[in-house]
Amino acid sequence: MRFMTRGKKPKGRAAKATPARRRGEAAQKRARRIDHDRLMRGLKFGALGAAALMLIGGGVASWQMNLPGQIADWTESKVMNTTASLGLAVKEVYVIGRQETDRNDLLAALNIQVGDPILGFSPESVKQRVEQLGWVKSAEIRRTLPGIVVVKIVERQAVAIWQNDDQFVLIDSDGVTIGAKDVLRHGHLKQVVGPDAPEHTMELLKMLAQEPELEDRVLVAMRIGARRWSLRLSGGIDVNLPEENADKAWHKLAVYQREHEILSRAITEIDLRNIDRITVELTKPALQEVSGRNMGEQT
Repeated sequence: MRFMTRGKKPKGRAAKATPARRRGEAAQKRARRIDHDRLMRGLKFGALGAAALMLIGGGVASWQMNLPGQIADWTESKVMNTTASLGLAVKEVYVIGRQETDRNDLLAALNIQVGDPILGFSPESVKQRVEQLGWVKSAEIRRTLPGIVVVKIVERQAVAIWQNDDQFVLIDSDGVTIGAKDVLRHGHLKQVVGPDAPEHTMELLKMLAQEPELEDRVLVAMRIGARRWSLRLSGGIDVNLPEENADKAWHKLAVYQREHEILSRAITEIDLRNIDRITVELTKPALQEVSGRNMGEQT
């Protein structure tokens, strides 16, 4: 036969484990967990700080101690991978100001991929690469931690097509070469010819714009002897401008066109180099007609 026995009365500390004590012990456990979480966060941010110090200190040490380049690169790669794993990785790349620049050319110049360590590239180096693209006049590269890269570019404005030997390239208002890639897409622009043509193009375009009716007729502007311009107009008429006071000669031609429609005549060349008079060269059929008329008058 079994008999139920009374449980023994707790002794020592167990006897003192009152409900209030048990609540206190639970609070201590929670406090320990909070301290542990704080410790882990501290370790994480400490790792980021250490990574930054390693970047600075490691670079200085490599320079001072003349360590082999591959060791320094390996160290930097490890540090960058650490920062990326801690959240400092490229998530978005925003481009501002791109209109003409080819997307693939820009991506190749940036050389930044989603997932790359955001501290793993030099903004200045990226800026230099982007500014080597023909359409880009200036660039600004900004990192916004933890994962945003902002690329702001200012593009050049194409004003003319420059023929240099057998090459056709776009140039901007400063005479800077943009490139040949998009020439066909900008075929409406004036064409300039001559080694020094780009640096004088804006001056020419401003002069042409003073007489819009004539400006629309200009197809090609040739730089003669690095001194003056000769213009090819629609209809195959060449206009020789003087070295000085070209704007006055251009205005004089506009007046003749309005009063006499000189560009509708059978002529191949108009010489404006003498400010006191306009000299024209007739087409061959017109010259033959005039010669025949003079011959008839003489007989």
